[in-house]
Formats: sequence, C-alpha cells, structure tokens
Amino acid sequence: MKFSAVAERLRRPCTRLERIGRAEREVVAAAGGADLLILARDGDRTHPGPKSLSAATRFAVDHAPCPVLLVWPEPPRTTAIPPPHPPHHP
Repeated sequence: MKFSAVAERLRRPCTRLERIGRAEREVVAAAGGADLLILARDGDRTHPGPKSLSAATRFAVDHAPCPVLLVWPEPPRTTAIPPPHPPHHP
C-alpha cells in the first residue's frame, strides 16, 4: 500500500520518515513524541504470543516511548476455542 493511501485511511496528520540505522532503534527513536506507534506483527503469525513478533518488533514494543498498537497484517484466523495452555513444569 502506498504511503498516500495509508495517510488517507489514517485520517489524521502523519509524516513519512526515511532513516538509516538498525530498524528497531530507528523506530524507537522516531517514536519519541508520538501519540501512538502502530506495528504489524512480522514473526510467526501461525501462533499468537511472543513468537508472533520478530526480534526487531519485540525490541520496539519493549522500548517505545509511547503506546503501541500491534496489528495482524492479514485477517486473524478464527477458532472456536482458545489454544491450550502450555504444560506446567514444576
């Protein structure tokens, strides 16, 4: 999707930034002063939870100086029941 289409759908002022450096650190730095950081899940999208985020996205979520909204890049799968809890090892 082109930036102009995204900006139109957002329906609020936004700015496109081009930065050089490690992606996760540049995202966190660019989010300084932001009202909201929107990130798409980019890891293992077949299972919800920590593995559904790449290391760079996890870093941005953990270090963002503002609220973060995580979105799935495609419609979520539907399930009648949630997945089982992992086994508990004492």
